[in-house]
Amino acid sequence: MLLRPGTTCDEAITLLDRLTEQGLTDQQNAVPHIFGGAVAGMPEEDWEKAVNRVVGKYDRCTLQAATDLLEAFADRSVAARLRGERYNAIVHGQFTPDRWTLLINTELQELRTHFMDLANELRRTKDQFTRHRVRTVVLDTNDLLHYMRFDKIPWQRLFGPGTSVMIPHVVLDEIDKKSYETHDTGVRKRARGVFALLEQTLAQIETDGHAVVNGDTVVDVLLDEPGHVRLPNNDDEIVARACYLQQAIAPAPVTVVTGDNGMRARALSWGLKARVLDEKYKIERLSAAQKTENEQAITFEVSDAGHG
Repeated sequence: MLLRPGTTCDEAITLLDRLTEQGLTDQQNAVPHIFGGAVAGMPEEDWEKAVNRVVGKYDRCTLQAATDLLEAFADRSVAARLRGERYNAIVHGQFTPDRWTLLINTELQELRTHFMDLANELRRTKDQFTRHRVRTVVLDTNDLLHYMRFDKIPWQRLFGPGTSVMIPHVVLDEIDKKSYETHDTGVRKRARGVFALLEQTLAQIETDGHAVVNGDTVVDVLLDEPGHVRLPNNDDEIVARACYLQQAIAPAPVTVVTGDNGMRARALSWGLKARVLDEKYKIERLSAAQKTENEQAITFEVSDAGHG
C-alpha cells in the first residue's frame, strides 16, 4: 500500500502539491544565479556564505518534507527520494559555483517533476472510483459462498441509497481455488457456480466499465494493479484493499462485510466500518422455494465436469 492507513489520497495530494508548488520552488528561487561562471549580484568571496545559507535552507526544507512524507506514505522510498546521493553531494561536496548551481537546480527540478507525477498518480487512483462516491461495501469470500447470490441481495435497502459493491481480486482467486481444491462437494459446486457468476460480472465490467445488479447497485472488482504484492494472509489482503479503496474515495465510507470476527477486528483497527450480513440471507436460512431457486441458479448450474 502506498499510503499509510488513515491517510487519504486527498491529504497526500495536498502535501505533494505544497511540496512542489511552495517548498521546492522556494528553494530554487533562493539559488544564486551564475552568468559566465561568475556569481551574479555578489563578490566572488561571498560565494561561500551564500552557499551556506542556501544549503542550510535546503537541508531544513528536505528534512521537514521527508518527515511529513514518512507520516503519510507507507512506502519509505517516497521520503528517501529527497535525501539521496545528489543531496549528499549538494550539502557536502566541493564544486565550482557553476557546477554547484547546476547540480542543485537539476536536483530541485527533478524532485518537482517526481512529486508532481506522484500526485497525478494519486489523482488517477481517485478517478478509478468515481462510481463509489456515496458508500461502498467490500465482500469477503464467505459472503459469496454462504449467502444468497450477491446480485439478489437488496444492498440499497440494507446499507442505504447509493451503495455500491466491491469485490477484491483475491476473493476471485479464493473462489476459483475452492472450486476445485476443497473436498466438500457442496462447497465445490457452489464455488464453481459463484465463479461463473463472477465471470459474467467481469464480462459486463469489461463491456460497460462496471456491472449493475438489482437494477440500481453498481458492482466492481478491485483488480490488482501491475506490480501489486499481496499480503501473505488473504484476510489481511482483503482488509488492505478495502483500506486502499477508502483512501481513494474518502470521505465516502467503506464497510467490510464479513462474518469473520478476526477480519472485522482488522477492519476496525484500520479505521474501516465492518458489518455482518443479516442471517436471513444465509443459504440455510432461505425458505424452501428461495433455496431451490438459488441452488438452481448457482449451485447446480455448473457441473464438476464443466470446470477446466
